[in-house]
Amino acid sequence: MKKEELLEMRKKKKSKKPAFIRQDAHKKIRLGRSKTWRRPKGRHSKMRLCKAGHAKMPTTGWGTPKEIRHLHKSGLKMVMVCNLKDLTGLKKEEDGVVLSSSMGKKKKFEVIKKAEEMGLKILNIRDTKAYAEKFKKKVEEKKQKRAKKAEAKSKKKAKEKPKKEEKPKATAEASEEDKKKEEKKEKDKILTKKS
Repeated sequence: MKKEELLEMRKKKKSKKPAFIRQDAHKKIRLGRSKTWRRPKGRHSKMRLCKAGHAKMPTTGWGTPKEIRHLHKSGLKMVMVCNLKDLTGLKKEEDGVVLSSSMGKKKKFEVIKKAEEMGLKILNIRDTKAYAEKFKKKVEEKKQKRAKKAEAKSKKKAKEKPKKEEKPKATAEASEEDKKKEEKKEKDKILTKKS
C-alpha cells in the first residue's frame, strides 16, 4: 500500500478507537482517565474476559501500520529541533521540523528562517509568515519602549543634577549640628555621673 492510503487508513482507525480506561476508573477517582493503562488481572474480571458492554482493552488491531508508525499526519518524520545545528542533514521530502517549546523567540525566529530557506516544513506552527511578522512587530515595540525609557531617564538625570550639588552643603551643615548635639550629650553624662 502507498503511504497516503496508509495514513488515511490510520485516520479512520483512530476516529473509531475508544478511550482505553483502566478497570474501575469510574468507581475510584485516583484511577482517573488520565492515569496510565493497567491490564485487568482479576479472576472474574469481565473486562479481562472481553465481555460485551464492558470497556475495551488495547489490542494489536488498534495499532497503526508499521510503515507509518510515529509519522506526522502529513506523512513526514517528526524531528525535534532546538538550534540551528539540528537542521543540518534533514531532507525536505522525508523530515518535518518540530520546534522545541523551551527555545527562545529570537532563536525560534532564526530557525524558522533557515528552515524556510532549506524548504523544510515546520509542523507545530501553522503560518510561519504570520509568526515572523508578529515577531518583528514585537521587536520594534520593544525598541520603542527602550528608547522612551532612555529619554525619560536622561530627562530625570538632567533635573536631578542641581539638587545633587546642593546636598553636600546640607550634609556639612547637618554634620556640624550633629557634632554639637553629641558634645552636649557627653557633657550631660559627665554631669549626671558626678552627682
